[in-house]
Amino acid sequence: MNNEKWSEICFLLSDSIKPDVSENAFEKNIIQALRVLNWKQFLNDFDIRPSFQVGASNRITPDFVIKSIDQNKLFVIEIKQPNIPISSNFQQQLFSYMRYLKLEYGILIGQSIQIFYDGDLVKQDDPILLETIKFEHNNERGLAFVELFDKENFNKEVLKEFTLKSLKKINLKQDFKELTKKIVSVDFLERLNELIKQDFISDYDGELIDSVLTELKIEISEKYKSAINSNIQNQKHSQPKILYSPGTVDNVNNKDYTKYLFNGQTLGKNRLVLAVIKDYIEKNPATSFNQLKSMFPDRLQGQETFTTENSAALKSDRRNFIKPNELIHLADEIVAVSTQWGIFNIKTFINHCRQMNIDIQTTQ
Repeated sequence: MNNEKWSEICFLLSDSIKPDVSENAFEKNIIQALRVLNWKQFLNDFDIRPSFQVGASNRITPDFVIKSIDQNKLFVIEIKQPNIPISSNFQQQLFSYMRYLKLEYGILIGQSIQIFYDGDLVKQDDPILLETIKFEHNNERGLAFVELFDKENFNKEVLKEFTLKSLKKINLKQDFKELTKKIVSVDFLERLNELIKQDFISDYDGELIDSVLTELKIEISEKYKSAINSNIQNQKHSQPKILYSPGTVDNVNNKDYTKYLFNGQTLGKNRLVLAVIKDYIEKNPATSFNQLKSMFPDRLQGQETFTTENSAALKSDRRNFIKPNELIHLADEIVAVSTQWGIFNIKTFINHCRQMNIDIQTTQ
């Protein structure tokens, strides 16, 4: 029975929802989902957008307040459009309703269902997230949600047992360490470049943003990480930072000596790119400049994967392979591959090559 109810809730709150659904339209589906859980509007089981006086001139208006038969408030529900990611601002809004109404439980519904607890079992400033439930059929968490919040089964003691079990599973210290590790990881730094680009893309040309990012070194470090040696002892309590350092991705203090195996050769980063593109042209000699750009676009390098021989020769600094044996002859042009490859953009290049079934192995 719970399986059927949860499947219907998934249908109402996810499967049947249009991408551009408004919050008002989504509210109607919430009412239907509550009915699946036996909370009925005509029985006065809940209030929709009730208004409560706060102070002399302010009011709060939660989306739903669920009530018992004797009209005591049980929990509050806040809804957000499912096409908008759940943010901390949405959560804080729910928290304010929970605190004002003195309710231990609050539910936030949008792209997923989040259950929050604000009671004596925990000691922290904000309500704690007990569970996040995705709208997936046969989701065990979804079945548990139906069991807990179905009107016919709703029981504060059972809900307390669920809360205690959830709190045992929540190891905040471990989560903190794991999240810290992810944020300071190389993978996140690569993603950070994309996030920066997304933030500025409405105001600046994409190629300009890529060009600027290529000239920056971005680093995230732990706030209280112990110094490795006495020379940086005074930096023990340095703030989390983003450092600006003109130049290429690698600097003298952050060298990456990884080598790569391609066609029986062990190569460094920029020589690998040169070898791969040369090999591609040897196998596809009729390739034009534009065709090669489509196969190895500039986004792989961040600014310019390769350019024409003439353009490379006009540059004052050596940023391309321009020796006669390094130049690549296409059907309609002679090109010079960029030498500017570091720890971040080489990964993008290799991943792209692997999608093209080009075999590259890491040897160091």
